Amino acid sequence: MLSGKRGPWASRLTAWLSLVIMLGLVTAGVADGSTRRDRPAVVAVGQLAPAPMNSVASVSCANRLRCWAVGQSSGSTAAIDATSNGGATWSHEAVPTTVTDLASLSCAGENDCLAVGASGGAGAVVAFGGRTWALHKDLAGAAALSAVDCTSAQHCVAVATDGTSSWSVLTTNEGVSWARAGNLPAGMSATAITCRDPSACFAAGFIATGPGKGVGAIAGSADGGATWAAVSLPAPIGILRDITCNGTSCLAAGTSSTATTGFVAAGGQLIASSNGGSTWQILPPSVPDNDASGIACPGPNVCVVVGTDWVGTAQPQPRAGIVASTDGGRQWQQASLKYVPVGLSSVACPVVTQCVAAGGNVLVRVSLPAEPPAPSSAPGT
Repeated sequence: MLSGKRGPWASRLTAWLSLVIMLGLVTAGVADGSTRRDRPAVVAVGQLAPAPMNSVASVSCANRLRCWAVGQSSGSTAAIDATSNGGATWSHEAVPTTVTDLASLSCAGENDCLAVGASGGAGAVVAFGGRTWALHKDLAGAAALSAVDCTSAQHCVAVATDGTSSWSVLTTNEGVSWARAGNLPAGMSATAITCRDPSACFAAGFIATGPGKGVGAIAGSADGGATWAAVSLPAPIGILRDITCNGTSCLAAGTSSTATTGFVAAGGQLIASSNGGSTWQILPPSVPDNDASGIACPGPNVCVVVGTDWVGTAQPQPRAGIVASTDGGRQWQQASLKYVPVGLSSVACPVVTQCVAAGGNVLVRVSLPAEPPAPSSAPGT
């Protein structure tokens, strides 16, 4: 899930579409001015996650200093890491020992974070209230939870599954108790969820078309997750891995591959909506060689996409892929990578000049040369 993704974007639609359409030119290095050496660099510096973190699935930030990363440990339990200095250093935090996996994380505030996953054969939610993580498990019928998004501490929506079908669950008390809500479209597996406000939510993922195969899918809810309906998408769409909305502008990202198991070398894919998710279009030329896994857009002119950059053709080799625009898409940059040897799965940007990203057992601090927003002319405007 994404941090820093909510804000008044409706008036910035033109800049947004320009930004995402230019994305495919980044890796080719042909965007106008994108290779100018006098531009401030986008710099990504990685470090090993504190033991026992082995595979980070999701990152989220409450503010520019406080961020968390969740995933799996090197053993059979989940892992959580935290930073209190914007990603400069990280420390391991205790996780309830029965939690076996954490797949998604959303922080509505510094003392209000929820992470979801599994505890043995049951769905699990762990909640951070400011000091420790506590386990909540009143999710009847759920074998696991795959995604969560909180618009506030009192409004969080998660996706649960029993392995055959998926549905949403809602909480209004910071994860202490959950109510089962609407089913997602038949056969849909959700990998990400976002709510652009407490009512309008979207889940992204895929619908299985055969053994190990699927087609990208998005489901929408106009009542905060109580009911869901399939959204019509253009073809062909590969597996979708992340989605974000700001105002009426939405973007989903993933891969052109239709493989639902394993990790297959393929180009990335972006689809966008300019009308609040009612209709979608594939954005050419998509993301050549950058298999997208996470998106964060902390400002109207700033967007970061992370994933895996496949190098070579005969036997493509994976490496980290980070691309960013800080001027509404007029220019794009590949980040200068230091100590980032693995593909990345998630990114969160609490402010326009700073992001954290993660993948494998590596946590990454991304510095952007974006100018901060101009101060308002008067308090409260």
